[in-house]
Amino acid sequence: MKALNMVLTGVGGQGLITLAATIGRAAVLEGTHVLIAETHGLSQRGGSVEVYVRLGEVNSPLVPPGGADIIASLEIIETLRNLRFAGLSTTIMTDERLIRPNIPGISVPEVEEALKQLRSTGLRVMLIPAYRLAEKAGSIIAANMALLGGMLASGLLEGYITRSSVEKVISEMPARWREVNLKALDLGYAHVEALLGRR
Repeated sequence: MKALNMVLTGVGGQGLITLAATIGRAAVLEGTHVLIAETHGLSQRGGSVEVYVRLGEVNSPLVPPGGADIIASLEIIETLRNLRFAGLSTTIMTDERLIRPNIPGISVPEVEEALKQLRSTGLRVMLIPAYRLAEKAGSIIAANMALLGGMLASGLLEGYITRSSVEKVISEMPARWREVNLKALDLGYAHVEALLGRR
């Protein structure tokens, strides 16, 4: 099975580790080989986080620069920061959410400027309002599952994990999170289906 390389990025506290673990557990259920590695910023909450998820025929957990098939992000500045992983055929799936660092004197582009920079790469960029969809589902904590729903609907994970395997993993989460996570997953899926003209 051909390798599929994903870079999941954002800041601490956004649930990226849970997102990677959900993909990983779904892959195991499907019998898909998976390797995961993560890096954290200086602070657990608010610092940069990168998680590498590799599915298929892989023997190292790290995604090399230029080697990502998917860059999935919950924060747009971190999306820009991780463009070094993009190759010619990379798909970027990102929320427009911008979280300003709590460091005085740091210049941060506005959302429109960040989007302009992303689009200037010529790569396929899919905007997924994961936080807004998660809020609609019942809690912004489920933004990671809204993003995953969008990834599933894109078709890029086909042959590696399925929606049903992800739903099974979510069904094993603590009871207070099951419903909101499943709803966020559904909303993210529906959003990308609409983007692709399937509904």
